Amino acid sequence: MNSFEFFTPTKVIFGRGSIENIREEAKKLGKKGLVVTDKGMMKCGLAEKVITYLEKENVDFLVWSEIVPNPRDVDIEKGAAYAMEQNIDYLIAVGGGSSMDTAKAMGALMTNGGKCENWYEGNLEQPIAPLICIPTTCGTGSEVTHESIVNNTKTLEKDCIWGPMVNVRVAILDSEMLDYLPGKILSSTGMDALTHAVEAYVCKAASPLTDAIAKKAIEMIGKNIREAVQQHTPEALDEMMAASTMAGMAFGNSDVACVHSISEALGGLYDIAHGVANAMMLAPVSRFSVKGAPEKYAKVAECLGVDVQGKSTLEAANAGIDVMQKLADEFQIPHFHELEVVNPRDFDRLAETAANADETEDNPIVMTKEDFIELFKKLYENKEI
Repeated sequence: MNSFEFFTPTKVIFGRGSIENIREEAKKLGKKGLVVTDKGMMKCGLAEKVITYLEKENVDFLVWSEIVPNPRDVDIEKGAAYAMEQNIDYLIAVGGGSSMDTAKAMGALMTNGGKCENWYEGNLEQPIAPLICIPTTCGTGSEVTHESIVNNTKTLEKDCIWGPMVNVRVAILDSEMLDYLPGKILSSTGMDALTHAVEAYVCKAASPLTDAIAKKAIEMIGKNIREAVQQHTPEALDEMMAASTMAGMAFGNSDVACVHSISEALGGLYDIAHGVANAMMLAPVSRFSVKGAPEKYAKVAECLGVDVQGKSTLEAANAGIDVMQKLADEFQIPHFHELEVVNPRDFDRLAETAANADETEDNPIVMTKEDFIELFKKLYENKEI
């Protein structure tokens, strides 16, 4: 067995209605807080639920709602400057991955100074400002990971502020925050969580601890994602919320792989939503990678409910990948060739970005730049992988 580390310092509070814990948790972190969210969260009332609890406790706080999907360095730096001008002690992120990643990066600049580009090497000198995360999707797992993904507006690529200093103090997982989430968003973020769990399990950086968590997350997602998307039952939403965090905990201590190499390249250049890009690429990249870890992909299939009796390891593995693609199609995730923004002239650039991504080295089969270009060409021409 290879040596490994497992690091999970975040306090997790789980349960429907657990959002009310924000009152006590906020008061522990300082005198003045900043709710970091986006206009959509404000408009739909989810941020208001948090704000109402804070107001009832007479907590001193302000709201920063200038969040955009695929958070950009310039916006993060603007938010951090505002927080420091207002003498903010701690942050409360309400939203999906964009809100949480923005808050993490803002917290890094609040305590370490400088700009985002100064801290892309895992070189933070001080822990980020105290942060409470309240996810409103069941996808990113950012509430328990040790990184913040940042869109670099100079390179149009995604960079990352990462390391043991990038830790959330408290994650409040209340599936009531998913009750009115549109099925389209719930499905793409749920597929995002599935991608996290699958890649954490099959990648070369996996360990027995991450394997155990990732397999359980895959099983929970496989059993509940349809019911959560189609019926929004409290039980299914609970399972999806927990599975998303478990998947985040798994890949945060293992790694992701080439699905993310591609999705981050697409997000950086085309601003494609991360969950959609992951859902779109999960089956095709898995099909390419399956021979590098057939036993693990076969176990993924089993976790997804595939009857593997009488199947060879490779047959079982591919049957599991078929389930991944079927889910993406059921949820109307677009195929690569259906994206209007994709231009074949960009394949070389996208492939180079993906090949240079750190997680590419942990894919079951390490993909070269040429492999990525060939994959893009086949997907663009709608050919079998």
